[in-house]
Amino acid sequence: MKLLSALLATFLYSASAHAALEFTFSGDFVNFTSGNFSGQLTFDALSPSSSNFFPASGGESASLRLGYSLSAPLSILVNSQALTIDNDHVVLNILDNATSITDDLIASHGFTGHVTAGIYDMLTLSMESSINQYDDTGSLVSGAEFSVTAFFDQSLLGGADLNPPKLQGLFGLPDPKYFVFEINRKLGDGADYVGAGIIKASDIVEIPVVKPVPLPGAVWLFGSVIAGLGLRMRKQA
Repeated sequence: MKLLSALLATFLYSASAHAALEFTFSGDFVNFTSGNFSGQLTFDALSPSSSNFFPASGGESASLRLGYSLSAPLSILVNSQALTIDNDHVVLNILDNATSITDDLIASHGFTGHVTAGIYDMLTLSMESSINQYDDTGSLVSGAEFSVTAFFDQSLLGGADLNPPKLQGLFGLPDPKYFVFEINRKLGDGADYVGAGIIKASDIVEIPVVKPVPLPGAVWLFGSVIAGLGLRMRKQA
């Protein structure tokens, strides 16, 4: 079993230059609903579609936000029922020394008794439907969203790891202190799925990315000769 230390190490520091990562996870809900969940998503860790670094300022922690396009559709099961999110884009947000992890914040997300208030280095993998609607406070009104979050010891990362982002070269990260899953889907005025869960198992498999191989010039020349012969044969006929 690999926990999110392996996820962080592979997503940020994978040594494979042309490999997509298939990340699978599963666990049990601890609040808002009961039962279990599982999920799978795949993308090329070394080829983010966007990369934005935000330095520490005004009490806010330094963070790195990476955007990725999925290589395969997201798959999530909640109590054996499929949850579909209409999007092919996932965000990986890395936060250095998050100081806002208070008891009140933990309670609002449903993790009282499962996560302890403190200062952490954090990684959150999140995704939302492209048709989501939010109110003025940023709360979901209609649509679907999910996230996977790991809480690490605050000494794990530093600003030098985030800017510029070190996508290769660092291995041997410890397991996270806490590893959680959140899901929220609303249809109209009612909540369909809302859950806070603890991830108990996860794994990462590298899947080679097939790149088009340029054909040598001689091959194109040979092809043009064959085409020319065919043209002449049709004219003669």
